[in-house]
Amino acid sequence: MKDIISPHDKLFKEIESVKDNAKDLIESTFPKELLKHLNLETLENDNNSYIDSGLKEYYSDLVFSCIYNDSLKIKITILFEHKSYKPENEYIQLLQYILNIWNYAIKNKEDPPVVIPMIYYHGRQKWEVKPFSSFFPGINESLKPFIPDFSYILTDLTKISDKKIIERFNSSINKVLALLFKHISDEEYIKTQLKNIFALLVDYFEEDKREAVISFLLYIMNTTEIDKTYIKESLNKISPQGGQIAMTTAMKIRQEGIQEGIQEGIQEEKLETAKIMLANGADIEFVIKVTKLDKNMIVQIKEKL
Repeated sequence: MKDIISPHDKLFKEIESVKDNAKDLIESTFPKELLKHLNLETLENDNNSYIDSGLKEYYSDLVFSCIYNDSLKIKITILFEHKSYKPENEYIQLLQYILNIWNYAIKNKEDPPVVIPMIYYHGRQKWEVKPFSSFFPGINESLKPFIPDFSYILTDLTKISDKKIIERFNSSINKVLALLFKHISDEEYIKTQLKNIFALLVDYFEEDKREAVISFLLYIMNTTEIDKTYIKESLNKISPQGGQIAMTTAMKIRQEGIQEGIQEGIQEEKLETAKIMLANGADIEFVIKVTKLDKNMIVQIKEKL
């Protein structure tokens, strides 16, 4: 079964898979003492995901390699928490995740890398970072060596004021991403602040730099009920180019909807053809050859008949 990617995950990966955006996110989030040792110019997308079926419900990930202290190659992982609430014990999940990375390295005859996990969170529930040992009440110093000792970096947008978000990130792309994720459930806020939010992206309205602006607009149009004409008029107040981008994005959504409808119609027609053929005694392999449908689907249709 094909995984369903939420618009939140899709936007996050589109934006933060770009090296400059990921670099800015790390620079704006990691402790200064740690940043001193990281050569972020060596940041390189791993292009792998280490999320297994047990973690998929909670996170999506972006993984980068980076050089630490001029020689040590480490992994920086940005985990996007998409259930919008704090998990019961994030350390267990992160430990499994890190083990996935180490096992992958071992299978490829590589040394297991040091992993720095960062969680990007925009849920409403309060998330307080506690030491892993706090999840084991009643332990003393004699037992602590038997508990894995590691930490993670948390970016909790709910704890950062809008003013601080603007100040914290250098990249206007990351400013807008954070503001949208923080307030996406508050449609009235998005509507009233639309012009101010997209004014941050005015430098990206040029023809060859619009990709991120279109991604943000697609996200808003697909996750809110805000009228597309209102969006176009709001961006037009920033510049005619902004209004043009909004109109182009709305047309793209409409065309995608039409194409999706066409594909659904073709699929229905194939299913109907398969039913008729099977009802008339056609061989399963022949039905597959004619309709190009999945074998399991054909078998299910035959069983129902």
